[in-house]
Amino acid sequence: MIEKLKRRTIRLTDTGGDSAVVESAAALLRDVRGVLRVRIKNGDRVVVDYNVRRITLQIIEALLTEFGYSLQTSLFCRIMRSLCYYLEDIECTSTRHDQADCTREAFIKRYLNKQHGCRDHRPEYLRRYL
Repeated sequence: MIEKLKRRTIRLTDTGGDSAVVESAAALLRDVRGVLRVRIKNGDRVVVDYNVRRITLQIIEALLTEFGYSLQTSLFCRIMRSLCYYLEDIECTSTRHDQADCTREAFIKRYLNKQHGCRDHRPEYLRRYL
């Protein structure tokens, strides 16, 4: 299985300047399977590195809200969140191989099936004059 690694920033609200809330959210995410790395940024943001094949941003954020953490709901955050949900859903449901692998295999098959050698269509006696 090919790993699809993502790095997302989750913005928390209602921290009240208390870094313990953000640290507890980061500690919670460190124990989740599929989450590779968790960092705290600027006191109210949690940067999460995770494998999309195992867990998605939607599941991570649902877990945080279930445990009582509130996420920022500005228009920009909601649009970015929806876009990330959509992209990750497409990546998870797509069963095709990577495009580069398919293209490479097609070129290799064509090269192996193609007749090699002299491809000049002119007769031998005409080739010597050129």
